[in-house]
Amino acid sequence: MALCPLSVHAADNPPDAAQVRVAIADGADAIDGVLLDQRGAARGDYEWQAGRWQPYEVAWHSGQAIAALLAAHEATGERRYLDRARQAGDFWISLERRDGPLAGMIDAAHGDRLGRLINFTTVGNGTPGLFALSRATGDPRYADTAARAIAWLAKNMRVPGQRGLYYNIVDPDTGRVWTDRSPHHDTPNPSVTQVARPNIEGSPFLDACEHLRQQWLCRDHDALADATRDRQSDDGLWIAFEPNDPHTGRVHPRFNLWNAEAMLRQYRRTKNRRFLDAALRTARRHARMMAGDGTIDYDQNRDGSAGSASPTGSATAFAGLLWIDLHALGHSEFDAHIHRAARWLIANRFANDHSDPNLRGLTLELRQKREGERRTTLQRDLGTIFAVRFLVAYRRAFG
Repeated sequence: MALCPLSVHAADNPPDAAQVRVAIADGADAIDGVLLDQRGAARGDYEWQAGRWQPYEVAWHSGQAIAALLAAHEATGERRYLDRARQAGDFWISLERRDGPLAGMIDAAHGDRLGRLINFTTVGNGTPGLFALSRATGDPRYADTAARAIAWLAKNMRVPGQRGLYYNIVDPDTGRVWTDRSPHHDTPNPSVTQVARPNIEGSPFLDACEHLRQQWLCRDHDALADATRDRQSDDGLWIAFEPNDPHTGRVHPRFNLWNAEAMLRQYRRTKNRRFLDAALRTARRHARMMAGDGTIDYDQNRDGSAGSASPTGSATAFAGLLWIDLHALGHSEFDAHIHRAARWLIANRFANDHSDPNLRGLTLELRQKREGERRTTLQRDLGTIFAVRFLVAYRRAFG
């Protein structure tokens, strides 16, 4: 693994095209051989000290892995990436609940300290890969299952009397939506912004509408997009909503990008300049987050300060994906940052012959956690997954 900081000048130059091709294949091989288990399910976070994998938002991570494998198949023509994506899709749709109050939803356990609780975005933001898988294979089961789950979310998790807010958590055993408490806030009377969010990540209502041709879902999406745009702060953030923290100023390195991606998709749908402006504000904010060598650390603050112990490859790659989409619309102001992201993602990979087979070919994505006196270091799968998607898009945009 190369971890030598690049000079700012060198980092802003395009990498060699052959390096991009190799990194795409190596990353896709790592998703296939390391990050997905024999069922096609995402293995989660790798704990270095214990040498073990910890399941975490398996449905969401599996859905993201499907999207990356499909991108790699498109770029390389390698059939096994498509086959592995299909296996992951089969696992995903096997989670569907057939009866009871959650009929039509999927049993998408969050994991970690939330246990079996289901988070809206674990489902909604895990579905884009399923729609893409149906398009790639001609098999409608993946999109059908995803659309049913999204329709359940749309019908059951809207906050009454609140424009464009959807509750975050549902109990898988009872189907009860958590309206008055949150696993993330230790308070007896949480505010509505502590139990609900816009939850537009992945634009799930729009995907479901386009697949099912049910216009009520498009209307819900449009209303949600309008409300999400209006809740953005001037600095390009949605600071009021977790996993941001308005009290401490903590900024999550990916959450705001999800919303910006949805804003840009809504701009392409409506040509309303306000959505483009919202995406640009977030894109510029993340350009300021990026260090000179391309690193975006997990620990970000609203005042512009940042940590240095948790380089987050998925944040570098996801910011790069947003910048590439803006480049396609004629905004070249981010081009140096795009090249910097490409060089960082190529340089910061574990070797294919690493002594620990659990790390071979993975893109750096470190997370430091402390529980009492115990400190753990996690290598997360998301760096590799997002790096593959970014590098495929980078190759398409810049050759």
